[in-house]
Amino acid sequence: MKTFNKTYISGVICLMFAGWIIWQTGTIGERLVSNEPGPRLFPYISAIGIIVCSVLSMIFDGRKETAKRQYLTKDGWKRLGIMFAELIVFAIGIHLIGFLLTAIIMMMVLIMTLKEDKKIRLLFAISLSVGLSAIVYFSFTKVFVIPLPTGMLW
Repeated sequence: MKTFNKTYISGVICLMFAGWIIWQTGTIGERLVSNEPGPRLFPYISAIGIIVCSVLSMIFDGRKETAKRQYLTKDGWKRLGIMFAELIVFAIGIHLIGFLLTAIIMMMVLIMTLKEDKKIRLLFAISLSVGLSAIVYFSFTKVFVIPLPTGMLW
C-alpha cells in the first residue's frame, strides 16, 4: 500500500479547490457581446492550470522519497518578506508610473530575488522581463481591450 506524503495530500487539496472553482464559475452569469470569451474564461483556465500542476506534481514529486528539506528556513522567510514588500512597491508603481514600465522593472527585481544562488545572465533576465511584460500588456490592451493603468506621472 502506498503511503501518502505531503505532495499527495496537497495535490488532493488543490484538486478539490480546482473543482470548487469550476463549480462556482458555472454560477457566473454570462452576457456575451459579439465574440468575447465572457467572464467564465479566466476562472476555467485557472482551474485547469491548477488541475494540471497538481496531477503532475503528484506523479513526479510524489514518487520521490520525502526529503527532510525545510522549505522556509530563516533565509526563506526573509526572502518571502522581501518579495511581499516588492509586490507592495509594484502596486504603488502601477499607480504612479503605469503598468508597462512597472512590470518590466518589477519582473527584473523578482527574478533577482528568486534566483537564489543560481547564475542568471543579465541579458536573459532583461529579455524575459521585457518580453513577458509586453505580452501581458498587449494581450490585455489589444486582444481583450482592457485598459491597463498608465500612471499619474504620464
